[in-house]
Amino acid sequence: MRAENIIKPLARRPVPLFQYLLFAFIMSFLLLALPSTGHAQVTIAQISDTHLGEAHSPHAFDNLRRTVDMVNARHPDAVIVSGDIGENYDQWLLARGILKWLHAPVYYAPGNHDVHSTDVEKYREVFGPDYYHFQVKGVTFLVIDSQLLGNFDNFDAQSPQPMPQQTEAESQKMLSWLSRQASGSSGGDRNNKRHWWNRGANRDDQPPQRDDADDRRGGNIVIGIQHIPAERGDNMPPDPKPYWVVNEPYRSRELNLLHRLGVRHMLAGHWHVGNIFERDGITWHVAPSTSRLLPWSSPLGFAMHTISPNGDVKTEFVSINAEP
Repeated sequence: MRAENIIKPLARRPVPLFQYLLFAFIMSFLLLALPSTGHAQVTIAQISDTHLGEAHSPHAFDNLRRTVDMVNARHPDAVIVSGDIGENYDQWLLARGILKWLHAPVYYAPGNHDVHSTDVEKYREVFGPDYYHFQVKGVTFLVIDSQLLGNFDNFDAQSPQPMPQQTEAESQKMLSWLSRQASGSSGGDRNNKRHWWNRGANRDDQPPQRDDADDRRGGNIVIGIQHIPAERGDNMPPDPKPYWVVNEPYRSRELNLLHRLGVRHMLAGHWHVGNIFERDGITWHVAPSTSRLLPWSSPLGFAMHTISPNGDVKTEFVSINAEP
């Protein structure tokens, strides 16, 4: 018999089913064992210190409208508004009316012009929770109310001022919530569904965000957001008053929890200047104001953050070329 006639019958012999199953099992195991970040690149626009209704910011309304148009042209995955939105209830509604034209989902963090030492409930009535978490493409963002980490009512105070007892209790609630995020428990989270205040224009049909506590631990990307930074940059701000940063004992309490969460990047505002600096393993990205220049300020503008799959954050400060 010729050799090719021997090989052909062998080639037609069916492979037993268990060999197919064994091969499939081995391939599945190898695929699961391959390292994967599970994250795509994420682009976040940050708008801060819009200050609608402030006497020192007569062009705040027009500047915010210009900012919305410029942000939309960059097509971010989400937009963060990091505090000092407006000077009173009517200005909040006016700002929200402009910000609804953003095409991406919008997430708010309160500033010290929005929340004072005794009136956080007024903010919550308009914008919803003042601390919560949300996710964008698998990246977890923690919004923190920095006004529950100190009393910032008196700009001229030369030492940190005590908080009222009721606000101190609110502070403890927020820190307990943040501690639960660090421990991996989702119980008591203030953002267990999407709300109307988190949606951009034409985004009402978006599905709810996942609420999986396991995504906030185990090496996943977690980024914090708050209005007032907890650290000072190099000679920034040059004014030494406690008004400009979160002070002790709240500073240490917050930073301890941020480290437990593995937070390496914080997005903040308050200083009216684009600034990036690193302290104790956390890089602070401070966005400029859209409305008012301070003596040390950079041009009016907003920040664009690009978050890589490994959690690195690259920040660009974009000038809106407008008057204060």
